[in-house]
Amino acid sequence: MTNPVTRRYASALSELATEASCFDNVVADLRGMAALLNESPALKTTLTNPGFMRDERKAVLGAVVDKGGLHAISRNFLFLLVDNNRMGVFTEILSSLEALYDEQTGRVRAEVTSASPLDDAALEQLKTHLLSVTGKKEVILETQVDPELIGGIVTRVGDLVFDGSIQTQLRLIRQKLLNQETPAEA
Repeated sequence: MTNPVTRRYASALSELATEASCFDNVVADLRGMAALLNESPALKTTLTNPGFMRDERKAVLGAVVDKGGLHAISRNFLFLLVDNNRMGVFTEILSSLEALYDEQTGRVRAEVTSASPLDDAALEQLKTHLLSVTGKKEVILETQVDPELIGGIVTRVGDLVFDGSIQTQLRLIRQKLLNQETPAEA
């Protein structure tokens, strides 16, 4: 669940980027910044630590964004986050922004967990099925493997969960057996 502050920042940036017809660029810029922050804990610390003066944080950010060739809206947004001491929630803002971007572009993200890696044909079949179920233009699959599922897959699309795992089927069978009453003795 996102907090109201991150939603407000994401919503304002979404509106601005949409009006300027640069939503694609802004999302790409901020994804790049997120990757950079993940690769450099020192940079992340510098930009989020209130122990550094605001001007120092802005100077560091300026050096980074000047090298990156970011869109003016992306650049200004990042400086706004530093000014308002919100770089600590940057990844949450980006997550909210990506959700708005996906909604606007007709995309849906699905988390697919399987007992073993799925081949390309299975992934394509799953995408086709999810496109028909969701009515979206595009499905982006994020896959992971969990051997504890034993077999089958679990797919999450937003709040909707399709659980076709053997682990769940066995648990349901066990529950039914435990809940069955024993026949009365004659």
